Amino acid sequence: MKYITYDILAAANDWVDQTEEELRQAEKLFWSKVEDYRRELEGLKSRISHPAWHFFRHGFGRYGLHDASLLSLTVGDGLDYVADGIKPFWLNHQRMSARIEFLNYEQDLHYVFDLRGLSRVRSDIFIEEDPYSKSIGDLYLYELTAVDQDLLQLGFLFASGASIVIRFRRLVFRRKRIKRKYALDEIYR
Repeated sequence: MKYITYDILAAANDWVDQTEEELRQAEKLFWSKVEDYRRELEGLKSRISHPAWHFFRHGFGRYGLHDASLLSLTVGDGLDYVADGIKPFWLNHQRMSARIEFLNYEQDLHYVFDLRGLSRVRSDIFIEEDPYSKSIGDLYLYELTAVDQDLLQLGFLFASGASIVIRFRRLVFRRKRIKRKYALDEIYR
């Protein structure tokens, strides 16, 4: 993550042992980093689609991914290839891509990030050390930043400290509303 690391996040949320003054300083640093990120995001407006930019700039609270669940992370040279023996998988002609899917906390918005022209994938994914959970945990924050004139970077940071960071050339962003047919309290079993 370029702006908000897990250490900054943990200190600003008082998840670490610290004094009241250290907490105030951590909160101040956190909000300073948020403003730095927003400034950079303004410069990315012409490099991504309007819906994607609008999501990253205004997608918080009800329409953001805070506390969202990672449904899938798929990376490879043939994400759309069907291995059915009909068409060959052309060696050395494929381009690595990634697809990341999230379900928001309310479970009524499905988000898909298709990343094309990948140059790097870094992840530190682990199972949360919680007796009630066997998952990666809730997404806490995400940021889209520029690496250079050609590459962008999309990072996801989970409350557990797990992270996914991908560098790429092109983002295809999709968000679909889901008509949930169950009460929200049914997600807790």
